[in-house]
Amino acid sequence: MKYLDKRLAQEIVNRTMTIINWNINVMNEQGIIIASGDERRVDAVHEGALKVIETQAGFEIADTEIGQFHGVKAGINLPIKSFDKVVGVIGITGNPTEIRHYGELVKMAAEMIIQQAFLMEEMQWDERLKEELVTKLLDGQEYDALFFDRAKRLGIDVSIPRTAVIIASTDKARVFKSLRSKLLKDDLHVVHQQYIILLKKIALKDGVWNEAATKLELNKWAAYFETQEGISVEIALGSYHSGMEGLSFSYQEAVHALKVGRKLSPDTTLYFSADSKLPIFLSQAQELGLSVSIEPYVDRFKQQDKKGELLETLLMYVEENGDVNKVAGKLFIHRNTLRYRLERINELTGKDPRKLKELVELYISVLQNQLS
Repeated sequence: MKYLDKRLAQEIVNRTMTIINWNINVMNEQGIIIASGDERRVDAVHEGALKVIETQAGFEIADTEIGQFHGVKAGINLPIKSFDKVVGVIGITGNPTEIRHYGELVKMAAEMIIQQAFLMEEMQWDERLKEELVTKLLDGQEYDALFFDRAKRLGIDVSIPRTAVIIASTDKARVFKSLRSKLLKDDLHVVHQQYIILLKKIALKDGVWNEAATKLELNKWAAYFETQEGISVEIALGSYHSGMEGLSFSYQEAVHALKVGRKLSPDTTLYFSADSKLPIFLSQAQELGLSVSIEPYVDRFKQQDKKGELLETLLMYVEENGDVNKVAGKLFIHRNTLRYRLERINELTGKDPRKLKELVELYISVLQNQLS
């Protein structure tokens, strides 16, 4: 990083002048005043500072010595060091006898401010590197030696089992700020233009993912954001796939789980790819330009089923695995009414929903229509 620029130098001036009631100047490594309590002095060359840079030691100028130097006033000038390197000079204007005891205090304050700025920049740089690394994992790119060296330097164990989670919200900044306290040390994240992406650490038992535990945690997150923060979020979870390359598959599943979930269940905010394998497959096939030759049976529903009762019945029939008692109970209709509706579907489409193969065709046709 550039250790000392005008912005940081002015911050040093502002903060140190709250400590002592004397004018402060900050000079860069060329001896040019880049910040001062007296703005008229900015951009002038300070010969006293040049002396400090040359000798690597403090330099005092008394009132009687002012005429010997250009661009100076009486005061003391001390080197500002960072990692044992002189990166600038800090000067206090005044009688050296009166201000000498302030010198080390002001010098220490300046060096602490620079060190803090350096550490902040290092942290921000590490965050950017982490985001690049996570993006590579999401894209499923080839991983070279530099990738693994960078992961090691950042303290990231890429072998830890993780699965992809997508969090969408109209207020990503607030969600992310609150979310960070909930993340584990080994959870990875990147803020996408549309949503927050997590590669969340998961627990495996005998190689099997405890998916129910992850779902429960995400449910708690969603409830927290809505009730405690007053923020609506949508959360999509991809399945677990082993290996680093599996992270990209999990991410794509989460993306499609969110996409199809919004269309098929717009009143829901949690979408799990494991519960939507067929719709996700159809969505991915559409993106790839692969069309499944299924008749648009749902169009016939729309023409003859103005109230949507037949479509609702078909979807409930699928949801309840053809259990007529459960379907009739969920729809609050008599079994005879259910039987009539199933026969009506058969008449309109030529496909009998009570036959498994024909039910699959009907269901895929409905899904294709909803996803288009």
